[in-house]
Amino acid sequence: MADPKWYQELTTYQWRVLLCACLGWALDIMDGYLYAIILFPAMSDLLGTTESAVIGWYGGIVLSIFMIGWALGGLIFGPIADRYGRAKTMAITILIYATFTALCGIAANWWQLAIFRFLTGLGIGGEWAAGAALIAESWPAKSRAKAAGIMQASGGIGFFLASMLYLFIGPYGWRWVFALGVLPAVAAFYIRRSLEEPERWVKAKSAKNPYSGLFTGSLRRDVLVCTAMAVVATFGYQGAIQWVPSWISAMLQAQGPRAVIPQVSLITSVLNFGGMFGCLALPFIADRYGRKRALYYYFLGASLSVPTTFLLAQNFTQAVLVSPIMGFFAGGVFTGFAIYFPELFPTAIRATAQGFCYNFARFFSAVAPFATGAIVSAYGSFAPAIAIVGLVYLLGLVVLAYARETKGQALPD
Repeated sequence: MADPKWYQELTTYQWRVLLCACLGWALDIMDGYLYAIILFPAMSDLLGTTESAVIGWYGGIVLSIFMIGWALGGLIFGPIADRYGRAKTMAITILIYATFTALCGIAANWWQLAIFRFLTGLGIGGEWAAGAALIAESWPAKSRAKAAGIMQASGGIGFFLASMLYLFIGPYGWRWVFALGVLPAVAAFYIRRSLEEPERWVKAKSAKNPYSGLFTGSLRRDVLVCTAMAVVATFGYQGAIQWVPSWISAMLQAQGPRAVIPQVSLITSVLNFGGMFGCLALPFIADRYGRKRALYYYFLGASLSVPTTFLLAQNFTQAVLVSPIMGFFAGGVFTGFAIYFPELFPTAIRATAQGFCYNFARFFSAVAPFATGAIVSAYGSFAPAIAIVGLVYLLGLVVLAYARETKGQALPD
């Protein structure tokens, strides 16, 4: 008799946990990506110029400040999720990022926008660790990787929603695009009303400071390795992939900022469809060949596809054709973290450890958009600057040499 499929014998509650985690992450990404997709028109308006060098400089500063907020959010809300519950924390973080995304629409200058994006980042940074911990602690071992992949792939839906919001609301102005970023607040109320805390967390929760056990014994190496991998992936994503809309806007700027809205929406959609497929494929690779090898394939693929995309794509049609490959690897690699990180850390500090590794990395990766903006300012063009930053994925291959394999091991209690 054949073994049940991974999706069989699951309870209604486990599917509801996955739905809520997907909602939280998709809307997280939607609000996070809105700035990247409207960076060019928003900064053009606030700065009173369409020069790529100026927009790249100040746009990079705002994106870096957002990344710092994202990093702090992970460090703050990870321990809160360990102390007070995953579902409660996820609902709170969604309310935070929805509220401050909407307030970005009233910014009168670039530094006010930077403040609102920083506060948005606090909520976005706290949501991922709670959602990933919920899935890891609620789903059975044979299905856990697939559920994590589905959750991470839902981020592609967030990119798609951001693109559609820009496509249909963008013609009315970038401020209205931000204003509609308040919509995820509805999901927060649904999550809070429909989810109970995982039984595993209820049994293991502790009044101790979760950070006190983070760097003890063998956990120290795991924390350092996971943080280093997250640094590489987020540095590459924030320094390269997040600049795709601005790259296309600059490539087609002769048509005018409103005329290029459909093209920017299209490139964002195909890029992130590639990322969604990458997220869904990685769990199958990880379950068959191991977590380390799956991550190795993705870092290698990103290190090859990201620089070549920006160096070789000379027009919009070429960019549309090759960007899904770049998205497959650069977007898909984050699924490896949702699968791998929970398998390394005990329940009492799981959200803290995941939040630390995934988000502390953003203090370093916050340099990425600033660095890209500076290189754009020096070159006067987006493509070569982004290609240079994309080479960072090669460092992921080095970090993986120090990682340990967790395939087939029980989730730590």
